[in-house]
Amino acid sequence: MIILFDLDDTLIDSESAHLLAFEQMCQEHLKIENNNPQNWITIKNRNLHLFFEGKISLEEHRLNSIVEFCKINDFKISKAEAEKVYQQYHLLLLQSCKAFPDVIPTLIELKNHQLGIISNGIYSDQIYKLRQNKLLPFFRKIIVPEDIGFSKPAKEIFFYAAQEFGASLSNCIYIGDSYELDYLGSMNAGMRSILLDRKKIYQNQNGKKIYSLNQLKFAIELQGLTLK
Repeated sequence: MIILFDLDDTLIDSESAHLLAFEQMCQEHLKIENNNPQNWITIKNRNLHLFFEGKISLEEHRLNSIVEFCKINDFKISKAEAEKVYQQYHLLLLQSCKAFPDVIPTLIELKNHQLGIISNGIYSDQIYKLRQNKLLPFFRKIIVPEDIGFSKPAKEIFFYAAQEFGASLSNCIYIGDSYELDYLGSMNAGMRSILLDRKKIYQNQNGKKIYSLNQLKFAIELQGLTLK
């Protein structure tokens, strides 16, 4: 059995890191107060998808995100300043990404299985997060949209992951924190799926659900699978 995980906000607390880096970017570098971080996330994610689709470069994704965010806040910024601001934001973001306490014990418990990551993040960023949290050695493969030009919830990225492991989709189980991207995405592709609902925000959604990785072994065994 192949056990695959999402990374951000499944294994790594990326949300807290994003908020910390966003606040510093606004207060210390852009001097923009009382801004909604959702505006930044929307702009950043839109440009990230354009990068995954091959329509813009990684540098353009980062520069465009800063410029567009400043524009909606009536803040003028030069290209050089935007590049510097993003570099500072990005460094603090990566350095602030910490693994949840239940992650390493769970990965140790699963060490006899082949483990992998399917993430909608940028490869170099995800490797950095895994390495700084001492998680990288646990995983055989890291699958990201840069590999094939598709991001979750597209079936193709799940097909590709199974192919990389030389496994059938039905022999793969995927765990992630997003109902649409992770749970439905992997299930619609033909994988077994478990939703990790750390904040209990999907109470009205049906499906196989856990609230901590401490519950993962039991959840897998409920699907009729046996962990070694």
